[in-house]
Amino acid sequence: MTTFGALIIEPRGDREIVMTRTFAAPRHFVFQALTRPELLKRWLGVFGGWSMAECEVDLRVGGSFRYVWHGPDGARMAMRGEYREIVPNERIVSTEMFDEPWYPGEAVGTATLAEQDGETTLTTVVRYASREARDGVLASGMARGVAAGYEALDAVLLERQARDSIADRYRRRADAFERLVAAVRPDQWDDPSPCAAWTVRDVVGHIVDMHGVIFRPLNRTLSPAPALADDPLGTFKAARADVEAILDEPAQAGLEVDAPMGRMTVEQHVDQVPSTDMVLHGWDLARATGQDATIDPAEVEALWSAMSSIPAELMEQFRTPGAFGPGVEVFGPEVRVPADAPLQDRLLGLIGRDPAWAPPVQA
Repeated sequence: MTTFGALIIEPRGDREIVMTRTFAAPRHFVFQALTRPELLKRWLGVFGGWSMAECEVDLRVGGSFRYVWHGPDGARMAMRGEYREIVPNERIVSTEMFDEPWYPGEAVGTATLAEQDGETTLTTVVRYASREARDGVLASGMARGVAAGYEALDAVLLERQARDSIADRYRRRADAFERLVAAVRPDQWDDPSPCAAWTVRDVVGHIVDMHGVIFRPLNRTLSPAPALADDPLGTFKAARADVEAILDEPAQAGLEVDAPMGRMTVEQHVDQVPSTDMVLHGWDLARATGQDATIDPAEVEALWSAMSSIPAELMEQFRTPGAFGPGVEVFGPEVRVPADAPLQDRLLGLIGRDPAWAPPVQA
């Protein structure tokens, strides 16, 4: 048995090599990284100056795959194979053969995924045509290459986890905000809200505008949607769909842009602007329309930790209308609340809300 970092490699019987590595990711993530071209090109065989230039995958029993790598000094390597068995998220059996074989015969690889407590153990058994072929592979130093590839895979999975967390957080918050919007009565849309000079309809309009902010660095705008005056819920749903489409596309979500608060990825911009706004303005909407205005305590703690640590100079910018772009108003003047007040009240006061605000009593 040989270990290279977290990778374990050992011969088995006369013709097999067993490779085992555990990743801190659910197995459906690992399965996707083993089968999706856009992910395979980021880790498989990518080390020491080599990159995957071509990746074709026909993921079905009887389907084929083909990988082509380019290396230093014009080097080239290509491999092809056929899928013999596919159990989504559990097992892949496939053949493999190189265009210019460096070991005799065809090999058959079986990748098995086992998940426990959010971690996935990937066990790959490669069976060669002969003992000579297997021993030649072991002696070739391929273990270092596999280990390097798995390290790259680990980085891809960690990035995917972070991206998935952002997307999941956005969806959870959007679901909550959408429920609040859907519960507004027709006669409440023009009622006042805790945001000075904003009606209930204006609160929803602001959230839609903040979704639009995400598209400015991309030189794009939100898709056509129902008019806010006629259908606030439809307007929000359309804006939400546009942002979710970006979060679901890794190339778009990971694109770096110059946002008002500095250079960041599109998904980070989503997390900082419309995603966070929906939590805080959800309170405005709930308070103005008589709904439950309790913010999830976990959200309160996370937002308080982030916002209470903002430097005073930057906080002053946040409180200045238009400082981060036309029509962008982040926080209002701070509302002082008792030091021993509930954390939700302290958070609201920090961003310029009066926790005791209530709709005016109708005459």
